[in-house]
Amino acid sequence: MTREEIISKLTPIAEASFQKSGMVLTNDMCAQNVDTWTSLAFMQFLTAIEEQFGFKFKMMELIQIKTMGNIIDAIGSHLS
Repeated sequence: MTREEIISKLTPIAEASFQKSGMVLTNDMCAQNVDTWTSLAFMQFLTAIEEQFGFKFKMMELIQIKTMGNIIDAIGSHLS
């Protein structure tokens, strides 16, 4: 799956989790620049990603995830 395909599937999940319609996902998106990116919304986002893409994040991955780019990369590594 290409990065663009991942982003295409990830966008509606992000919009629902962070309660923002019309989101354009960028690599640098994070809690500091998305006002609705709370710890609860982030956990719901990760859970929805696991359900949509059919895998579970590893604890070390979760510790390293800081940005949307990190999330996209992690999804890509699970799907390759």
